Amino acid sequence: MSDLGKFKTKIADYFYKKILIDAKQVESDDFIFQKVKTVGIIYDKDSSHVNEFIEEISVESTSMPSGLSFFELGYNLNEDLKPHVDGLSSVLFYDSDINTYGKPISKEVVEFLETPFDLLINLVSNDLWPIKFCVALSKADFKVGHFEENNNVYDFMVDTRSIKSYKEFHKTIISYLQIINK
Repeated sequence: MSDLGKFKTKIADYFYKKILIDAKQVESDDFIFQKVKTVGIIYDKDSSHVNEFIEEISVESTSMPSGLSFFELGYNLNEDLKPHVDGLSSVLFYDSDINTYGKPISKEVVEFLETPFDLLINLVSNDLWPIKFCVALSKADFKVGHFEENNNVYDFMVDTRSIKSYKEFHKTIISYLQIINK
């Protein structure tokens, strides 16, 4: 990594840690999945499995709430990313939509982050600053994502080290969300 890249990373880390100080977490006992109506999903160019996940979470389990509304936020370095599901409320952003240290600044992304989703699920397993900022800045009531050391942004984290496929990851998230409500 170049000196400029290292400098940007240090700045991003500084601002991200400031956001983490103010991050609120929800106790899993206070989360009632059956009351969820809106779900925000964050993905990147490597998350082509978004369609499958939406199908699984809305169809596969009978204990899932009916009438879920899904909204997606996609990030890609290049401008070749397209929405995954026709008719789904999609916001896409690229490098041109973030500031120098990785924080998204486009109007559409900020509106997505200001939306008080009942549930936000981050399907990105990579350590990308724009995604980290999106999750941290989101006004979602309950945030789910991959396990990260020293991260108090998520209300629930899934340890993916032993998970071999996206399908297995999807099933794990759905199973844990169901268990939380028992």
